[in-house]
Amino acid sequence: MVRIIRKWIRRGSLLSLIFLLQGTVASGMGLPAYPSFEGENELIIYVIPSKVKYDWNSPNSLVKSYIKNIRRNIFDKKSYLLGHAFVELNTSGTTEGILTGMRSARPEEASNLVISQHYGLAILGADISGELESREELEKKINSYSKNGRLAFIKLIINDKALDRMLTFFEGYQALWENDSSTGARYGGAFWPRNKGEGAGCSAFVVSFLDLGGLLREAFNEWKVEIDIPMKLIGGPYNEGNKVRIKEIKKEQKWADKQSDTNNAFEHFEIYDPTLMYEWIHKLWENSDIRERYAAVPV
Repeated sequence: MVRIIRKWIRRGSLLSLIFLLQGTVASGMGLPAYPSFEGENELIIYVIPSKVKYDWNSPNSLVKSYIKNIRRNIFDKKSYLLGHAFVELNTSGTTEGILTGMRSARPEEASNLVISQHYGLAILGADISGELESREELEKKINSYSKNGRLAFIKLIINDKALDRMLTFFEGYQALWENDSSTGARYGGAFWPRNKGEGAGCSAFVVSFLDLGGLLREAFNEWKVEIDIPMKLIGGPYNEGNKVRIKEIKKEQKWADKQSDTNNAFEHFEIYDPTLMYEWIHKLWENSDIRERYAAVPV
């Protein structure tokens, strides 16, 4: 079952807190009102949007929204420039749960690659230093972001089999970086964490847990952005040392055209945008036919 939760908090006062329940379909046998299974473990997906929504319509619009976010975050060094997503896993048994997410280890590293080393739009998938966030720091984030109304989350009740798959994945993922002290965790928007050694961006890390449980897959495409980046806008080691300055990106009013651009003149890029995930949760919460579509009942 799925519990979808939305908090509206303004100036520290709680305006509304809604819980919705949804039964899960088991082997195509219909939608029970309250399914039973072994274990009632919790998977919680938290999402924080960027302060300015990223406009993916063109290189020009994307870099403009990037600059706007830099300006909005100039006095907030602990904010997430691109938005953020992280995950909590609580067990019904004795196994200790997790609360963690992937982030860049040094936020200034990405800025340096764009401004000083002229990576251009290669930064979207560039391999940079990352780390897994701790329970302690994320509990503070939950408290902080819920108070200013910039936190959405979905709670899913999962069975023991799904729990085991998720824990096995996480333990292997964590061990890989702990055993390789030379590089540490790899962070990048083009990574898929279920590929061994590939690392993850924050949203892909979260989606991998849902994917392991076969959960909410119908929503993945609504969260995903797909673009074809012209090679001339890709710099650094990803394009033979090409240097791309921000002003050059701002000149481009469209992405590559697959029909006309040949000879590998572009790179396809996909990413799950935390702001789209955030908006999807709110849209679902506000949907007038949520009871019918998701067999949801308020609690």
